[in-house]
Amino acid sequence: MQLPAFGEAGQARLRSARVLVAGCGALGTVVCEQLARAGVGTLTIIDRDVVERSNLQRQTLFTEVDAARGVPKAEAAKARLAQVNGEIIVRAFVDDLVSANALRYTRECDLLVDCLDNFETRYLLNDCAVAQGLPLVYGGAVGFRGMAAALLPITGADRGGAVSWNVGQSTPCLRCIAPDAPLPGEVETCESSGVLASAVGIAASIEAALALRLLAESPLILPARLVRFDLARLDFTSSSIAGARDEDCPCCAAHRFASLERQTGAGGEGNCRVLCGRNAVELRIAGALAEAELERIAVRLAAQGMVVRDRVGATTTLTVRFHGSAHDIRQFALDDVRSAPGTSEIPAELDGWSGSVALTVLAAERATFAIITGTTDPERARALFARVVGL
Repeated sequence: MQLPAFGEAGQARLRSARVLVAGCGALGTVVCEQLARAGVGTLTIIDRDVVERSNLQRQTLFTEVDAARGVPKAEAAKARLAQVNGEIIVRAFVDDLVSANALRYTRECDLLVDCLDNFETRYLLNDCAVAQGLPLVYGGAVGFRGMAAALLPITGADRGGAVSWNVGQSTPCLRCIAPDAPLPGEVETCESSGVLASAVGIAASIEAALALRLLAESPLILPARLVRFDLARLDFTSSSIAGARDEDCPCCAAHRFASLERQTGAGGEGNCRVLCGRNAVELRIAGALAEAELERIAVRLAAQGMVVRDRVGATTTLTVRFHGSAHDIRQFALDDVRSAPGTSEIPAELDGWSGSVALTVLAAERATFAIITGTTDPERARALFARVVGL
């Protein structure tokens, strides 16, 4: 409260603010912790992934215990933040942000923070911000480099609310800055180039600073700038994005929301992701499950080996390991082949596994996912899930 332009009034605004953090990995954990410690009243965290040991290098809210249990990141973050600041509300959703649910999650918030790792979902979050006139804080980091900016869509100008700005203070939206997603292999990723934890921390801290200033300082006095840094060269720069809005932007000018309007049907591409930096595939398999449905899945998994069952918050996890090796997947496939007269070869989709193989089902409050480790091939993952669980 000693900070200029914050004061008691700014702290009160933080306490009444509702912030959505999309993604609770390297960026998201730092952002969530700083917003919680600053006293932001309600944090909504959305993340579909579970904690792994490799995350601990840079994902600051998690512990070795979380990794050993495979706790969903959103639930692990909520539990940790309750120890950090028990006076705030933390809502954790183990879910994927998709066109069918994005507006439901974002309309309950005053500000959105992008801590995502893919452009497909970033465009979706940008659509939500523009469609509802909400401020969006964007950030990213890879290798030694990072960037961050506050985006104030023109659709939210002169509306008032927790964050207020006028038409002249409006900025480009993400579609203005990056009209098209990069092609596969065109940009570096943490999987291909690694990432220095300090680079993530700096990018996330800038994101948190932008969010806090947007919420606490009224009227808005933040300059419209994109901040970039490179720790390999100790180079910090920023460039103005004021006046850079594309008057022909299909999103903030024409109000066409391609990502929001995209359909994600059952079994479609939008329900399957190869997890970055991991030998694993995630499948979105259902909405919320009744207890009887979850028990049926547990019985099916138990037919393949010992099932490890865990519950954190509102999320139940069921994991079966195929004796820790890809060999057992091949044996499972051979047994299946032998039961089918007239066949003698392993189906192509069940060959080519590597490393430790496991199937985990995450049954959360609003969605159910399966994570299949041992492959990065979606078809192999779907085939194994169908043969073991059969949903």
